[in-house]
Amino acid sequence: MAYTFDDLYEAVEEDEFKKVKKILQADPTLITGKDDYEFSVLHGAVMTENTKMVEFLLDQGADVNALNDEGITPIHIALYPDVVTCLLNRGAEINKKSSDGSTPLHTQIADGEERLDVVGMLLAKGADKSIKDNDGQTPLDIARARQEEEMIELLS
Repeated sequence: MAYTFDDLYEAVEEDEFKKVKKILQADPTLITGKDDYEFSVLHGAVMTENTKMVEFLLDQGADVNALNDEGITPIHIALYPDVVTCLLNRGAEINKKSSDGSTPLHTQIADGEERLDVVGMLLAKGADKSIKDNDGQTPLDIARARQEEEMIELLS
């Protein structure tokens, strides 16, 4: 059976590790594929809490700093601290700017209080909270605009 990038992405999103391995064994080139928005399979994997999957994809050649069509890398959208740590340990750029100038810290803060643990992890690992996006806003400015009190405390 011939697999597509969409098959791989779906298997990753659904956390089907055995299926992911099977697909990549059948067609290893899919690891560098992207969807219509330039999301890589690693972008999908960082939405899960499965660090084993993230590590496996990186071992298979996934780009830890892959860019989508807005310049967003997997660390910009990683949902869990353990996944962030995994990405950083594998060379993710902690202060990489997207097309709008947002760093992972900007993006995570814009996602709200549910990202407090990830924001804390980024800060602990050395994320630069003084970087301004293309609108001239620092992560603290974004937290203030959103009235995210816990984020403001963390950044102050």
